[in-house]
Amino acid sequence: MQKSISILFLFLIFGCCTDLNEKEKIEKENKIRAESYVETIWNNKDIDSLNNFFSANFIRNVNDIDMASDNSELAANIQNLFTAFPDLHLTIDQIKASEEMVLIDFNIKGTNTGPYGDLGVTGKKVDVNGVSRIDFNENGKIIHETIFYNELSLLQQLGYELNEPKID
Repeated sequence: MQKSISILFLFLIFGCCTDLNEKEKIEKENKIRAESYVETIWNNKDIDSLNNFFSANFIRNVNDIDMASDNSELAANIQNLFTAFPDLHLTIDQIKASEEMVLIDFNIKGTNTGPYGDLGVTGKKVDVNGVSRIDFNENGKIIHETIFYNELSLLQQLGYELNEPKID
């Protein structure tokens, strides 16, 4: 009886360690995937590699607005930023990974030398912080990316002002 309990105890410990090691492995892989996504797409500006990172069915949400749900929409969205800020560089300040997702605290710097949506060129430098949550499927592809950043700060750095509303 004592031997059976000892074997069961060892099995439980080994099983827990195996699960923990598998969990740590997946977390490490997700962190590496997220860092590779940032470096490849954002810093090397390799938009043609989007298929390597995103699943066919994904959603990219920026400041609570659905920005893209397929690679062509995502490529157009990212290219608009690269046109507005050709020297754009994204730095990961902090990254935390789990089995299903990665959280990134990031900083983006760049100079506005191209049109930004309907806004004209200002030639001003921007320095904006934000957070991103990247969710992965079982194949390691991004299925959802949620980004929050201070858009007002970005616009103010470009020289735009927030004016008090006129009340009738």
